[in-house]
Amino acid sequence: MPAHDPHSSIYSSTWGSFPTSPTNQPNSIQESMEKHQLFLMNLPTHIMLEILTRLPPKTIFICKRVCKAWLELINDPHFATLHFSRCRAGLVVHHSEMFKKYFKLVDFEDAYDHHDLPHDTMLKFNVNKLSSFFDANIVVDGSANGFLFMRDINYKHETLYICNPLTREYIELPKPRRIARYPSVVTHGFGVASKSGEYKVVRIFHERELDPRTRACRRVPSSECQVYTLGTGAWRTVGEAPFSYNSRLLGLSFRGNLHWLIEDLEGYELISCFNLETEMFQPFPPPFPSRKLLGSLAVLGDCLCLCDNSSEFDIDIWVMKEYGVEKSWAKEIVIRKIPELAGPSFEIVQAIKIFTDGTILLLWGDFFMLYYCSKTGTAKEVDLEQPSGPNSIEAIHYVPSFFSLKRFLLENMSPF
Repeated sequence: MPAHDPHSSIYSSTWGSFPTSPTNQPNSIQESMEKHQLFLMNLPTHIMLEILTRLPPKTIFICKRVCKAWLELINDPHFATLHFSRCRAGLVVHHSEMFKKYFKLVDFEDAYDHHDLPHDTMLKFNVNKLSSFFDANIVVDGSANGFLFMRDINYKHETLYICNPLTREYIELPKPRRIARYPSVVTHGFGVASKSGEYKVVRIFHERELDPRTRACRRVPSSECQVYTLGTGAWRTVGEAPFSYNSRLLGLSFRGNLHWLIEDLEGYELISCFNLETEMFQPFPPPFPSRKLLGSLAVLGDCLCLCDNSSEFDIDIWVMKEYGVEKSWAKEIVIRKIPELAGPSFEIVQAIKIFTDGTILLLWGDFFMLYYCSKTGTAKEVDLEQPSGPNSIEAIHYVPSFFSLKRFLLENMSPF
């Protein structure tokens, strides 16, 4: 095979190669290895499926290069479905570095007292080829069943994409109406409808009128909720957003709904909920009404959670034990801040994952990740091989899949 840049292709040489019989081994060893390979190559298809679908994505890419039969098996849609049902969740991590647009797929181990990142299993992919603009600034704004919703946030050419980093396929969505220009704002969400299984991108546009002195939002003359269903090739307007608000964060997909932590014109926090099946907004109870906080939404242990960093000394995690039931909100976790992070808070903290032993993975602003051990009350920074120099970090929950974007027949799918 020709050599590849290890950062520009997931088929890079850093993934290693399938072992072959070394010519300098004694004949008995070489013959044994050849018999072993022959045995693997002739296993029944259903047994090979059982083996291959339990492997991590990096190893599967190596197996695709072994023989044509394995390649065809891995490319079969049934393989993608079975592998996805067994694949454990990880993260997509992006270190924002000048002129670099590399993302990592991070796999987590979740054994008791052991959850470090195995660096040798990280996959890298490059999104440079998604855009023809040299100054594109692409970020991840959502994840659903192995598909990433990505956005070029450069205001000169805002572009939206759906991509699968494992199959190296992407779709560029058509331009929506009402492109955002300051002081107008947009917020997005991406998820799967609970009954139809349709993949939908939701874009909420707000026209804002600012106070000329404070530059705070004084009123919202108009708003618009737009929906794009993958496979249709067109945006639809489904009405206005039923409240005037700013949303600092992305729409969190959970149980067929998108959730935004929003701020009204008085600065109080609420939760906005959009049903992807009915395409309607619906009331959703926050843990406490009419309160200012510095929060973010997350899913931990199959429960909707709110992580609040407004205190100078603690990070509070509220858990909704029964989805949609206001009285089920409870403050389940209180994280004591380490001395270096105590004091007036200005950063949003996101709770990303809770491990088997109760350790919690947190993202502090866009600066760093840390583990918090509830048993010892200590925190330590996560080693993500962060590049030196000025940079920022973003992370989003991700379950790897080999689902192909070719399934959406009306979309113009391209490789990258």
